[in-house]
Amino acid sequence: MSVPRVLLCFCLLVLACTVVGQDEDPEGTLDPLAPRQEGNRLSQMQSKLKELMTKTRNKWESFWSPEGFQGFVQTYYDDHLRGLGTRTRAWFRSSKDTLLDKAHSLCPQLLCGPKDLD
Repeated sequence: MSVPRVLLCFCLLVLACTVVGQDEDPEGTLDPLAPRQEGNRLSQMQSKLKELMTKTRNKWESFWSPEGFQGFVQTYYDDHLRGLGTRTRAWFRSSKDTLLDKAHSLCPQLLCGPKDLD
């Protein structure tokens, strides 16, 4: 199961528990023989679920709107990609220098033999 589905299931579970918890009488003054209003609970849960889904849909629509998505891409570029070429060239240079230093340190042992014989 993906993370958004798990999060949605968790939210629905919390919402259901909240709705059920609100309907219960904490003092126990309700008549235990009176029929429970299951239809009312169900309609309350459905209305809260509908409200939650509407809010979620509105948030996703605002994110995927041209302005919201463009703002996200611009922020991502500013945080992660600006100067990437410069940083990459510097990393290549330092990696090349490190690799050449290692190669030079190995060269006398492999090709020239031990340094003592010089």
